[in-house]
Amino acid sequence: MYIPLQLRLTLLYAVLLGLALWFFGSTVYTQAEQRAYHDLDNTLSSRAASVRLGKDILANQNPSHLPLTLPSVDGLGTGGVAIEVLDNQLNLLATTSASNSSNLFPTTTVGSPGSSPIPWDARAAHAILQQSLTSESATPSMYSTITYQGQHVRVYTLINNDFGSGHIIQTARSEQDIEQSLSNLHSLLFREGAIVLAFALIAGWLITWGVLAAVRNMTSTAQHISASRDFSKRVPNKSLIGRDELATLATTFNEMLANLEGSYQRQQRFVADASHELRAPITSIRCNLDLLAKAPDLPPEEAQAALNDARAEADRMSRLVNDLLTLARSDAITHQETEVDGYMKSIAHEQTQPVDLDSLLLEVFRLYRPLGENGSDDRRQQGPRVLLQDITPVKVYGHADQLKQVLVVLLDNAFKYTPYEGSVSLSLTTDERFAVVRVSDTGIGILPQDLPHIFERFYRADRARPRDRGGSGLGLTIVQSIVQEHEGSIEVESIPGKGSTFTLKLPLAVEKVDNSGLTFS
Repeated sequence: MYIPLQLRLTLLYAVLLGLALWFFGSTVYTQAEQRAYHDLDNTLSSRAASVRLGKDILANQNPSHLPLTLPSVDGLGTGGVAIEVLDNQLNLLATTSASNSSNLFPTTTVGSPGSSPIPWDARAAHAILQQSLTSESATPSMYSTITYQGQHVRVYTLINNDFGSGHIIQTARSEQDIEQSLSNLHSLLFREGAIVLAFALIAGWLITWGVLAAVRNMTSTAQHISASRDFSKRVPNKSLIGRDELATLATTFNEMLANLEGSYQRQQRFVADASHELRAPITSIRCNLDLLAKAPDLPPEEAQAALNDARAEADRMSRLVNDLLTLARSDAITHQETEVDGYMKSIAHEQTQPVDLDSLLLEVFRLYRPLGENGSDDRRQQGPRVLLQDITPVKVYGHADQLKQVLVVLLDNAFKYTPYEGSVSLSLTTDERFAVVRVSDTGIGILPQDLPHIFERFYRADRARPRDRGGSGLGLTIVQSIVQEHEGSIEVESIPGKGSTFTLKLPLAVEKVDNSGLTFS
């Protein structure tokens, strides 16, 4: 079942706030209730204690046991407190006057001498008398609650044994005002809590709506890109209240879109260039085959030329396909990394061996040196002079065949774009933890606007195309891929009309020493 995140967050805020309000309201109500009844009990006990300490009870005692209205009792029966003084037979000796209780505090009075029960709580009075006979306490007392005239009455019962007569004092007061106050407090807390909860729901809905606006924008952008393949769309990442996690997420999302846009454009350009490169040899082969099929009486020399041309184009297409397969394998290996000894290394790197880079460089140098011999009769059929400037014995981890391919491609490019009277120089040095190979030429150079793109697939500068000798346009791309597999880097510096320098850096093979003291790579 789909439930919007905005609704879930709002309900979560509301539930948490509701629990907090319930806890707060319950605490306030409970404390108010306890305080109100505690104050009522204190009032009743203080009135009873004042009566017990008064001397007017014995002085004005009526032997006929008729109810008496004593000034001391009337004075103490304020605040709606009714007082009764009884003997040990529960006969009424004194009580508060009706006029005092009803006129001064009409809302809290609990009765008059003529209508109030005598005693207020007979059960409590009997219990107090029984306790006075069995308990060691001189003045046993107790609280009780009765129902009188439809309202709850709090009664405090106390026995006075100071003069050995066993008078019982009962003070009573209605709980109606307390119950009314607690009811009003309960309604207030409920009403105010409901209002606060309603405002919290509205505020939570608005806040989550604003916070999730960035998420909705991302969703809308992603849906638009999915439908239109337009990777140029971006998500707004500016917030009016400052940068936050969602703004950072939007920025990261935009960076991902930029990378996807670049990758998509490179893929589209790669497909177009590959189609273009493959179309030419296929067209040439088909034309030559059609010529041979339609002209069976073609002279042998022309037929052989057509076959040679078709074979050359087939070889070119084969090299192009092989280069594409090489790049595909390289891309697969790049994304298949595993953790070894706490470091992330590619699977291909685990199979590498120490390679004498200086020996490999000398081997390539000997391979290209005959093309630039000074003693050649026809320099135009050979190429620029090849020079070996510096060479330092170093070892690196890697694949010898792949590293040789890198050097061959760099030298081959230098030969393609360097005039016959120019030169190509090689050097091998070390720089801290890296072996540094430099391939420099005095050729036509590379324009500044072309430098950022020379390692892209099928990219060839316009000035270089007339000198193209059948290359696939993937050589430098393969070079960069191999170098990255070997955890190295390659850079190029060029001045148009003066030449270019490719700088290749590969990590040196670190020697290790085992426990026996033997050194090995």
